Amino acid sequence: MKKILIFALFLSLTNTVFAQNWRPTTAGVSFKMKMLGTSVTGNFKGFVGTLKFDPNDLVNSSLVGTVDATTIDTDNTLRNRHLKEKEDFFNVAKYPKLKMKTTKIEKEGSNYVGYFDLTIKETTKNVKIPFIFKQEGDKATFQGSTIINRRDWAVGGGTFGMGDNVTFTITVNSVKE
Repeated sequence: MKKILIFALFLSLTNTVFAQNWRPTTAGVSFKMKMLGTSVTGNFKGFVGTLKFDPNDLVNSSLVGTVDATTIDTDNTLRNRHLKEKEDFFNVAKYPKLKMKTTKIEKEGSNYVGYFDLTIKETTKNVKIPFIFKQEGDKATFQGSTIINRRDWAVGGGTFGMGDNVTFTITVNSVKE
């Protein structure tokens, strides 16, 4: 009987560990900023991530993701090429990925706050991103947004008329593994 109880406990602990793993199925990574007083929006594709999240165990939760910088799209071919090729912008030949990973996750009301190391080009800075986690059965959505200063990552240089603040939004739909 004791062996059966130990085995049952082991199985329940194993299921708890596996319940924390979420496999991304779709993702949207977008940004919005001002250029000469007009809003410019864009997005990145190619999200790849490892999502280990348990609302009851934030200390052992972690969110890690990358996007393919070569996929930047602002709905303007000339601007896209400029953003991809210029050293003052993303220089995707040299820096093909934007990366982020949590350093800490906290509960804030009914939502969460992730502290992420965000790497753009060769610069890594810690950013605070409030996010929601909405679970329905074996599916969940992570959605967060924050404002960053593009100059902190040496993006855009002294481009005339370009605002410094960039609203960065990410939505990841996932399934429990």
